[in-house]
Amino acid sequence: MSDLQTPLRPRRKTAVVDFLVQFRWIVVIFVVLPISFTMYFLTYLGDIRSEMKSYKRRQKEHDENVQKVVKRLKDRNPSKDGLVCTARKPWIAVGMRNVDYKRARHFEVDLSAFRNVLEIDQERMIAKVEPLVNMGQITRVTVPLNLALAVVAEFDDLTVGGLINGYGIEGSSHIYGLFSDTVVAYEIVLADGRVVRATRDNEYSDLFYAIPWSQGTLGLLVSAEIKLIPIKEYMRLTYKPVVGNLKEIAQAYSDSFAPRDGDQDNPEKVPDFVETMIYTPTEAVCMTGRYASKEEAKKKGNVINEVGWWFKPWFYQHAEKALKKGEFVEYIPTRDYYHRHTRSIYWEGKLILPFADQWWFRFLLGWMMPPKISLLKATQGEAIRNYYHDNHVIQDMLVPLYKVGDALEWVHHEMEVYPIWLCPHRMYKNPIKTMIYTEPGFEQHRRQGDTHYSQMYTDVGVYYAPGPVLRGEVFDGAEAVRRMENWLIENHGFQPQYAVSELNEKNFWRMFDAGHYENCRRKYGAVGTFMSVYYKSKKGRKTEKEVQEAEQAILETPIAEGSVLAFTDDGVLPVSLVFDALRELGTEKCEPQIVTLSSSNQLPVGSSSVDIVFTLCRSIEFPNEQLLGEVSRVLKPGGTVLIYKISDASTGETDKTTSVLERKLLLSGFLEAKALQVKSSLPSELSFGVKAKRPSWKIGSSFALKKTTKNLPKIQINDESDLIDEDSLLTEEDLKKPQLLSSDCEVGSTRKACKNCTCGRAEEEQKVEKLGSTVDLSNFKSQCGSCGLGDAFRCATCPFKGLPPFKPGEKVSLSANFLTADI
Repeated sequence: MSDLQTPLRPRRKTAVVDFLVQFRWIVVIFVVLPISFTMYFLTYLGDIRSEMKSYKRRQKEHDENVQKVVKRLKDRNPSKDGLVCTARKPWIAVGMRNVDYKRARHFEVDLSAFRNVLEIDQERMIAKVEPLVNMGQITRVTVPLNLALAVVAEFDDLTVGGLINGYGIEGSSHIYGLFSDTVVAYEIVLADGRVVRATRDNEYSDLFYAIPWSQGTLGLLVSAEIKLIPIKEYMRLTYKPVVGNLKEIAQAYSDSFAPRDGDQDNPEKVPDFVETMIYTPTEAVCMTGRYASKEEAKKKGNVINEVGWWFKPWFYQHAEKALKKGEFVEYIPTRDYYHRHTRSIYWEGKLILPFADQWWFRFLLGWMMPPKISLLKATQGEAIRNYYHDNHVIQDMLVPLYKVGDALEWVHHEMEVYPIWLCPHRMYKNPIKTMIYTEPGFEQHRRQGDTHYSQMYTDVGVYYAPGPVLRGEVFDGAEAVRRMENWLIENHGFQPQYAVSELNEKNFWRMFDAGHYENCRRKYGAVGTFMSVYYKSKKGRKTEKEVQEAEQAILETPIAEGSVLAFTDDGVLPVSLVFDALRELGTEKCEPQIVTLSSSNQLPVGSSSVDIVFTLCRSIEFPNEQLLGEVSRVLKPGGTVLIYKISDASTGETDKTTSVLERKLLLSGFLEAKALQVKSSLPSELSFGVKAKRPSWKIGSSFALKKTTKNLPKIQINDESDLIDEDSLLTEEDLKKPQLLSSDCEVGSTRKACKNCTCGRAEEEQKVEKLGSTVDLSNFKSQCGSCGLGDAFRCATCPFKGLPPFKPGEKVSLSANFLTADI
């Protein structure tokens, strides 16, 4: 978009609600701020009290609270009680959307006790925490240890549970991804009351990948194990001003953290922290940070800026000084840097309290800042809430890095909101297609910031009143958000679900992928127990009837007979060909997933999630051993693999190729590999095929064998019948002693070898005759030096093979009974 001219809008008429919003600062200063400060102080005391408890006590209390949740779920009557949700009040959530679904009848589960840091494991570099632990609490525990979560969201009040089930990002996300990408394990209470631990590689790996962005609609999160990283005491922050158009600003932003040579994993070229703030359509400041030690920060000439003090200028205003001052460097205490945007709520505080950024207010009342977002939501009425929906924008646009320039121009043209926050994050290429996913084939383009395993995205943070509203012009906020969501869908972008959404159900699932999420909903019993993520995120009030009907519709939707994955080494794989082949197996109701040009040897589905794998190959080298290993991984136990080969019938190598494919399958661990008789209903190019099954057991698994005791047949003995004497069955010939043949080697006291000896005695006699009864070793010289040590050390051609050990220079006499048997 090259035309940056914003559309002309008519003047907006002033209403009563405008005055309520304009003078809302009175309520904020005299009501919200005192209560907020009290709540912050009480929360701090509770955190200190929790930290004083021993690990065993905290873990014991955690286990007891988990059992209370389990009992609560098991007490639910599905036919009478509503859908399950947490008992947390709607206004407490930090998100901007109104949690209207809780106004309908629901079955509430209290999770308010889950707010403890359970363990900081410095050996495994893991923090085990409960879902209501917030960012301020976790940094207060870890930073003194020179440790931190890999991704620390800016606001103190943001909780672990919200960041996992929703969306969390920070300036380190260009290295570690989103907050949910740093989680090692989840502890989840499922709909049926089971408590499971889900990791990337255990039996609940499908649930592990489905939890992020699910908004708590798959189960109740009760703890999480999160990755820790080593840090230093200070952040060395560089402020670099950028002047130019929006496309040039976007390029300067990309260059600040993404090397153009593609060396994205080089720590020498990639900073630890990145963010950019755009103040006008032509001015921005790029900030890059690296961890620094206390010794480095306190060297003579270095500037230390403790931005955490209440009287300090707000961070975004302090950074703006670089536009006049030019590039400069300063050192900020690490924990202060983590929460640099908390006090001013980015720049939203300027609208809530227009004079809060003045020096006199900061000195007098700055220590009470910021007001709790939850209290701000609680004190706004329906009219003010609707006003903000129509005349205010709080949205995050997650877009690929190479489209940031287009996104900035779109925001300027449609919303004209400044400042704008830019923060990069990695979107990982997961083995399972999750709700948010990378662009197909992104790794082939090798764009700036991308790697072979992740695509670089950017959060375009749009928070403030649009320019038309500030100028008193008409602005339709709902329509602007609707157009933004359509732009994101067309450009493979995503909208975090904390914000107000105008998406209908069809467009919601155009933006997000429902496949894996819905499969896990069915598999783990969430359907009919928890609300769907769409209805939980939907704008407006949700009635109980509406939600129940939506859940019932999901339950009544027929499930496919089997999930099918099809891939090929060719450029095209016709879907009709897949259905024709599956019909031969008697499987017609299915929803095949098609993967073409599968050269990466990785299949984008979860482990043990597919019933049938269909492969169409032209080359005999395809599929290779690694790809067959992937097929074994994704197949369910007992699943079927079909390999159809396209070849020229004139070659006449059908039988040979079939045997090669069968051997490949058997060596890869498949069972019952056999050739398929291709029926006339299939296309003629399918010359032949091979079918095999994955074992119903896992490699390396063990199980106890059941001992079967066979009952002996019952014999009825008649005491009156005569028993047979078995000795009477022997004849006189049977009782005679057998006579050995005269030619046997064992006959006679001399034990000479027989004429046709095959036992080796004849060879021993010849050796004795050759050497004589004595052997003179006085002049003997052994070439190997081992002849005298015995047969165990002699070579195969040694002339003394079979003789006892001796010392060189002595005579060895053979005893008369040398060839006599020992027994």
